[in-house]
Amino acid sequence: MTHAPRFVGWDLTDPFARAPRPVDEAIVDADGRVRFSQRVWPRAPDPEALAEAFAVGPGDVVVVDGPQALANPGAKMRDAERKLRAPGRTPDVLPLPGPPFAGFVRGGVLLFAALRAHARLPMLDLDTPELSRARLFEAFPGATWRALAVEKLGAKASPEGRARRQALLEATGLRFENAGTCTHDQLDAALCAWLGWCTRARPGDVTAVGLPLTQDAAGTLREGRILDGVPRR
Repeated sequence: MTHAPRFVGWDLTDPFARAPRPVDEAIVDADGRVRFSQRVWPRAPDPEALAEAFAVGPGDVVVVDGPQALANPGAKMRDAERKLRAPGRTPDVLPLPGPPFAGFVRGGVLLFAALRAHARLPMLDLDTPELSRARLFEAFPGATWRALAVEKLGAKASPEGRARRQALLEATGLRFENAGTCTHDQLDAALCAWLGWCTRARPGDVTAVGLPLTQDAAGTLREGRILDGVPRR
């Protein structure tokens, strides 16, 4: 039985917060229709629990707003984060929750490792050199919004900023049927899903920034490229 492709975007939150917020999920079908839902972090973020809480279907292409791996030894942040001016910096060791972005970074790295190990989702560079064959990617929506916008966007949480961002995605072919007014987290998730869709339908509209993903002798994932949109001319 052939499963229709789905493109899944997740806007990660901090699973180690006192009261973790749900993760907004956007699912885009092959025709560009968007629907939203949410995922809930497991109480104990061990690999099996993470893979179960973030289960995906056969053939799903998943794009996550969250770090996929640690920096290379001796680096304070990843090459892709520096190039895309990401506010969260992933160090070369897994951070303990507490400082700003530390729980978010830890959760992202643990989630990617769990999905690769337990859901067998192939990742770019480490498992395949081709965008069209990888099924688990990282994105940084802040950079891609800048790439898509012809002019400066309003604040992402403002009504004007949200309307402009939704219009940008609609111009790429996404259809927000019965979605109402989207939150900025939903729009970031939809942007992630759109990037996944581009790896199959519009490869010329997407690029991968940063150093290739590797796995060290201890089994730790390091660096990794971030999907980004090609700037509009």
